[in-house]
Amino acid sequence: MRLRLLSLFFTIISFSGPIAYAQGLCSVGGGGFTLDSYEGCAPLPVKITNTIPNALATGYNAFYDGRANNPAIQEVAQFTYVNPGSFIMLQQVVIASGKVYACRTITVLETRPVVAQYSSCGGGKVVLTLTDDVITKAYDQVEIKWGDGETSTWSKGEPLTMEHNYANTSGNPTASITGVYASGKSCDRGKVASLPISFQQAQLNEIEIKSVEMRGDGTLRLNYQGVVGIPTEIKYAPNGGNYVVDGKRSSGGVQPYDIKNQNVKQVYNLKLSSEDLCQGTRDSKVYSSMTLSGTSDQGENVLTWSQYPNADGFAGYDLLRDGTVIKSFTSISELTYTDKDVQCGSYSEYQIIARIGDVVSTSAPVGVKAEITAPKPIQEASVSVLGASLVLIKANVPGSGGNGTYNMTIEKADAGTTTFKKIITLFNQSEYSDIDVKTNDKSYCYRISYENSCGQKLAPSEPICTILLQKNLTTLSWTPPLPVLGGISGYDVMQTGSTGSAEIIPVQMNTQYTVKLNAQSDLEYNFLIRAMSTNGAFESLSNIINYKRSAGVFVPQAFSPNGDGYNDVLEAKSTQLQSFNFSVLNRWGEVVFHSDDIANSWDGNVNGAKAPVGSYVYKMTFVDDINQTVEKSGTFMLLR
Repeated sequence: MRLRLLSLFFTIISFSGPIAYAQGLCSVGGGGFTLDSYEGCAPLPVKITNTIPNALATGYNAFYDGRANNPAIQEVAQFTYVNPGSFIMLQQVVIASGKVYACRTITVLETRPVVAQYSSCGGGKVVLTLTDDVITKAYDQVEIKWGDGETSTWSKGEPLTMEHNYANTSGNPTASITGVYASGKSCDRGKVASLPISFQQAQLNEIEIKSVEMRGDGTLRLNYQGVVGIPTEIKYAPNGGNYVVDGKRSSGGVQPYDIKNQNVKQVYNLKLSSEDLCQGTRDSKVYSSMTLSGTSDQGENVLTWSQYPNADGFAGYDLLRDGTVIKSFTSISELTYTDKDVQCGSYSEYQIIARIGDVVSTSAPVGVKAEITAPKPIQEASVSVLGASLVLIKANVPGSGGNGTYNMTIEKADAGTTTFKKIITLFNQSEYSDIDVKTNDKSYCYRISYENSCGQKLAPSEPICTILLQKNLTTLSWTPPLPVLGGISGYDVMQTGSTGSAEIIPVQMNTQYTVKLNAQSDLEYNFLIRAMSTNGAFESLSNIINYKRSAGVFVPQAFSPNGDGYNDVLEAKSTQLQSFNFSVLNRWGEVVFHSDDIANSWDGNVNGAKAPVGSYVYKMTFVDDINQTVEKSGTFMLLR
């Protein structure tokens, strides 16, 4: 008859450990069943499904030892393995012909929390030890979350002890410890163990360096925070070298300590080592000294300093001159600066300060005397016409600006002559306006020299000359001597019309330009020439030329050829004619004077005799600069 199942589920708790098949009932065979899980985390529930049809009775032994021939059999549909281990489940099936058997292996992985202990060593240092037991050994790794945002991982085979330093000891963090399996296993990790941490002698964290200063006599001074009763060693090392203990103290509070007879040009690393409660030491953060060197280069002081070795917490450099910050730098790799704000012959003392968080490291002072071995000549200067009676002279004097002083002397000569005369000496001024000029009539040349604050005198510069612009009919021409020291990039013709139109016409290095006008052009134009230095820093302008599109010819209404020197000849005046034809007729229409040259005038004589007093007529025909033919006539009086 069939056996009735009173309870289809129960939980089995038994021993754990690896079990292998022996010759027992597993080898009989004939049975068959499946499990929904063959491996998993403890506790592991296992659902059983019989695969043998027409079974009269079915039972199982969840902890078969692989040898017994008459094990206890229970008719169940599910087992729960509470403890980890490797187990054999035996199936016994009663069929019409007798009993048949089948076996399956189940692996239950450890999930119990890893047991650990810790020791507080002082300050924020703790030493954590994992228990060497079957639980720890079951996991591939152990993950330790320290409770301060940092995580460590222990792997099987490594030492069971590890250290951690908490930066903040004001609270009580809780460490979380979890066993972890390697990937590929059906169980990811075990249960989490919590380990509250408390700190002993937390004040060890207060033992830190507050400032570092290299002094000029080679004394390396540090100020540090000590704690009463805690022995602290003061250590230093040349950058990259081994640490040396210079002294040991147990006093508290902020206090100075001097390491004597060091090299001011050497970078040193410094740290403090304090004894902790775990028979070890706690090292403070390492800080480094700074070095600075300085030289004078043509009246400017060039400063160079060592790069701070550690970028962690670096805030910047401050460069001091005579105790005052003159420049700050934010990049750790900015290591040089040229101080131009010094006077030749002056002595300045410099220091560089590195700021690391709230700690400063100061170099030994370096003194530099600003000197000029070979004064530089004036290389940039210009002259520019600003009006009919005004010329502006400008120059860049080497070493000017800041605390530098100089005397600049200006000499002048008419263009084309070599006789230069001093017109002025300026103190700390690089511009001068010369009003003793007639810029529409001639060009003027200038030479510039200077004496620097070291008393060194420079020879006069090459001459630079104003641009004199002139016109001949439609041709504008200007003087070729350069108006800018060091050369120019070219000339521009600046054209401004009477209606406000403006045009800039580049002509490169040419010194002539033909005016291009037509009947639609403005009636009148102003022209001037502009020259620019090659670097664009200096500009020179010429005098202004006025140009009228329609040529005008002036003939006086009377003249008196009496030899008194006033109005003795009749002459027509104009400057923009291409051709000219002029005749004078008496009252009877007879031609008494004729000329095709505007420069020729009538002296009041006809065939060597004086012409009678009275009224005369003139007639003229001319071609202007835009090829227009103009006829004009009028009357005038001859007086004696």
